[in-house]
Amino acid sequence: MRLSSSLFRRLASASLLVALSGVLNVAAPPAAAVDTGAARPTAVFTLEPYRKSIALRAVIAGRPGLFAFDTAGGLSLLTPQFADAIGCKPWGRLVGFQMMGDKIQTPQCTDLSVSIDAQRLPLPTAAVFDVMTLFPPDAPRLDGSLALDLFAGQAITIDFPARRLIVESAESLRERTGKATEFPARVSREMQGRALAVSIGVPSAQGLVWMELDSGNGGTVLVSKPYAALLGLDPEKTAPQPADFALGHGLRVAVPAAFTPEMIIDGNIGMPFLKDHVVTLDLAAGRLWLSR
Repeated sequence: MRLSSSLFRRLASASLLVALSGVLNVAAPPAAAVDTGAARPTAVFTLEPYRKSIALRAVIAGRPGLFAFDTAGGLSLLTPQFADAIGCKPWGRLVGFQMMGDKIQTPQCTDLSVSIDAQRLPLPTAAVFDVMTLFPPDAPRLDGSLALDLFAGQAITIDFPARRLIVESAESLRERTGKATEFPARVSREMQGRALAVSIGVPSAQGLVWMELDSGNGGTVLVSKPYAALLGLDPEKTAPQPADFALGHGLRVAVPAAFTPEMIIDGNIGMPFLKDHVVTLDLAAGRLWLSR
């Protein structure tokens, strides 16, 4: 059982930590957002830049907060301070593993609801963990992190260039995916079904390499050492190295800084790739579409 959280990670290499945690001045989103056509989605939320990643403003148990939006987080989480402010007394124990293999244990808050604009979403379980311990002291304060578990059973589109999170209706999903390209996908439901994350199948000479799509990873691409050479990387190199490998259908992951650490997953594709793409996830059917 593994908790695939890009916020729940202690990075073994100092150079890797620098690559993931540096501040990026993010340009304003383009004036014209991607058109969904005539079909209306269920909701459209605004994503905010947060360092090299993205965040959402939401209200939980009547209290507003700023939350990272982490597509590889697996499980949504609240800081201890926010949990206390909403009257949650953390209880029980959640056990999982970071992608580098370290074991994590946290208490939980349960039976919550999250309101984003006018949309209300159930949050059955949230881990209680202080994400700010993973950032420099001057980082803007977060109240937690929202992951794909918040949208379990639904279809969403993350329009990274326009900074929009779209909850699709059946009609808008049909219309959008009719114009996009489908890629192989796997949905992970770890921690006894509480967590939810999505991986994309990357072709190699030996078969598909399954790499998490991770909006919480702001600075790099990670390929686990046993798969590095298959994707054109040097598995023994500890310094950052350029990566350039095909996803298929004319799309490539081409980034200046990739690493090949020992991991308990195949790999992880972060914001250097995602920031230029629109990702649609049908979390009920386990399907994924990508467009640039």
